[in-house]
Amino acid sequence: MALPTGKPGTLTLVKQAGIRQIRIGEKAPFVISATNNEARNVGPVTIVDTIPVGFRFVVGSASIDGTAVTPEVSGRQVIFRNINFGPNAKVQIRLQMLALNTAGPGRHTNRALATDERGTPLSDEASAWVEIVAEPVFDCGDIIGKVFDDKNGNGYQDEGEPGLPGVRVVTVRGLLITTDQYGRFHVACADLPDKRIGSNFIMKLDERTLPSGYRLTTENPRVVRLTAGKMTKLNFGARIGRVVRLDLKDEAFQRGSTALDPKWRKGLDQLIAVLAREQSVLRLSYIEPGADEQLARSRVQQLEKEISQRWSAVDGRYRLEIETRIETGR
Repeated sequence: MALPTGKPGTLTLVKQAGIRQIRIGEKAPFVISATNNEARNVGPVTIVDTIPVGFRFVVGSASIDGTAVTPEVSGRQVIFRNINFGPNAKVQIRLQMLALNTAGPGRHTNRALATDERGTPLSDEASAWVEIVAEPVFDCGDIIGKVFDDKNGNGYQDEGEPGLPGVRVVTVRGLLITTDQYGRFHVACADLPDKRIGSNFIMKLDERTLPSGYRLTTENPRVVRLTAGKMTKLNFGARIGRVVRLDLKDEAFQRGSTALDPKWRKGLDQLIAVLAREQSVLRLSYIEPGADEQLARSRVQQLEKEISQRWSAVDGRYRLEIETRIETGR
């Protein structure tokens, strides 16, 4: 019998999956169709089938043109040796692989290649995939949570702190969820965590959907660790924030300058003390019809910077938010 030519294209390999979706513990059948493109005998040929990680070859499932064979198995490789082809002949190989519990949900690709005895490729690589369907009970990580009225601002839902309805939370994949009348939300099969070590999951609350006057008391976004087959709680707390308003006018500053008049500068220490009593939002309002807009903005920016520096110096126990409002038009 003639030897193979030793170049790609001598054979054409086509690989097909018998079924597209399986579950853990089920078998996936595959068919490899090999065609001799030469008008002469070719052989012996070796066809190597490489199975995906997390799968195992099913012993006794292999056949060539309907005749049972016992291939050589080496790790993830199932090797069929000494296959001979007549002129333009076609050979069909069938085999099955078993999905083990170490194979995660998603697509898994099986690959095959034909070579001669020296390992020279005689075909292009053929591939086919099979998808393992996620089992909600065993593979999914669910999220349950609540957006609650954190009346005491400690970041935890205590007795008597109700939920906030109609608040929107979002996942990194763009899934939008709105809380029910009790402030609750649920994300079924939020992700498919790594079965060995779990996976991080991120959610963010859309602060624009909080009731008027409410501000978050918990971190946003929040990161939790999901475990396959487990339910994880993820809560957001918010409370009505105290607003401390400071109204500014031209008389509070030195003429043409961004510096405060000395008699008003002493009031900054009192302002810091007021802010330290409880979590607050500082609102700086500069409303002065006819004033120079650029100078007004510079004054507000300078004052905002000075207040922030003083707040940092006293080691403020919360992150101070400063809102500004400037109106100088006639």
